[in-house]
Amino acid sequence: MVLDVEDDETRRHVLCYIAELSLPTDVLMVTTIRATFERWLGRRVGGGIGGAYVYLARTKHHAILINLPRIDRSRPRSLEIVVAEELIHMRDHLDGDLRRHAKHGHDRIALKVSRLTGASLEEIRACLVPRVARPYRYLYACPTCGVRVARKVRGTWSCGRCSSGFQRRHQLRLVQVLDTPTGDRGEPVAEIRERQ
Repeated sequence: MVLDVEDDETRRHVLCYIAELSLPTDVLMVTTIRATFERWLGRRVGGGIGGAYVYLARTKHHAILINLPRIDRSRPRSLEIVVAEELIHMRDHLDGDLRRHAKHGHDRIALKVSRLTGASLEEIRACLVPRVARPYRYLYACPTCGVRVARKVRGTWSCGRCSSGFQRRHQLRLVQVLDTPTGDRGEPVAEIRERQ
């Protein structure tokens, strides 16, 4: 077993639920470091996940990530819930159940986690730190029709009103870098357009 976990509480929960779910340890890799998990996968993973389980068919190993920065440690059982859920995914895979989540916290996996840990469904649904939407930072304008469009990242786009596909003559031009980001509460771009 590869147990790349420096957090003592995480290590305790992993070892406890491995025993409780009767999981084989010779093909198990667990980490709390996202870069390590990405190296095992050979691709990047989003930072918004609390945990992840993947079966690596090429090496026949089970890889688990416990993404500590996303877990709400102010809630007493959050870490335990995430660890139990990822190990349940492994148990399901070993038992031939290859189905994934229907809806996190509202599906059969949440019920299994609840039975295994004794946590309520509300605790399971609230174990991650809420995501914060990236604010709008850039204001672009169409040189043809003048429509203004707020964007969160810099890039190259053309106006959707003037052309259904990309056309250089309708390419949006950066007109303003917003000092105090607009839309940090996640309001739609249309509302930002109306305010400009």
